[in-house]
Amino acid sequence: MPLSHSFEDLTQTFRVLVEADFRYKQLISIDRPEAVGNVETAVNAMLNAFHNLYDLMQQELDAPVDWYDTPELCVILAIRNARHHNKANRIRSIYNYHVQTAATPNTEHTYYYANFLANPEEEGGNFFDIPISWGDIKELLELPRAESRLRASASDIIRNYVNADLIESSAEEAGVGENDIFINFVPLAMNAGIKLHSYIEAHVTPQSVEATSFLDLFGSVAPSITSEPDCDTMTFSLPE
Repeated sequence: MPLSHSFEDLTQTFRVLVEADFRYKQLISIDRPEAVGNVETAVNAMLNAFHNLYDLMQQELDAPVDWYDTPELCVILAIRNARHHNKANRIRSIYNYHVQTAATPNTEHTYYYANFLANPEEEGGNFFDIPISWGDIKELLELPRAESRLRASASDIIRNYVNADLIESSAEEAGVGENDIFINFVPLAMNAGIKLHSYIEAHVTPQSVEATSFLDLFGSVAPSITSEPDCDTMTFSLPE
């Protein structure tokens, strides 16, 4: 049952993140800190739910999958560890990054954004956007292992997974520095859920509409194609 409860928590965070993104669009021009705070809280809750599931799978299922050797799961643990242990600027969202680095929140700045589109087989399967800093992730991957809490292999695993070489070279061609590159968190989270499905399906008894829906979704949709990031510049600003 603990594994079912953990999966329940995870699926509720997917619902909460959708709601936070919807509220962001409503609130951003009225109360920027609340709008951003809702998204950040939802992302943190999801990352912690993934980590709780990781812990329980080690305890209850005798570690059926090596998370740190599985790209879809390794990247989630890396982001979670950075936020939990206050490393690499806690892997900032574009909202926090822009407030911290732009002259003013409403100063327009050009960023480079890499999205990971749904498999062509999934009609209408693309996701909303929660851009997170690739520059911060890159900083995390370059930290000593004692600080990053990642294996030596993690950097290559994560960079290959998102095709970082392509993203970075494309940004350079567009005249955008590495610190201004962002990638979409949402398809990374969905891909992690899809990857976990075969390992937990037989051990989870859904107790809610969300758990039932996401257990079915993770088992039926194809993952986003992270090896072919959809990249382009974007101009971004926030209200004061």
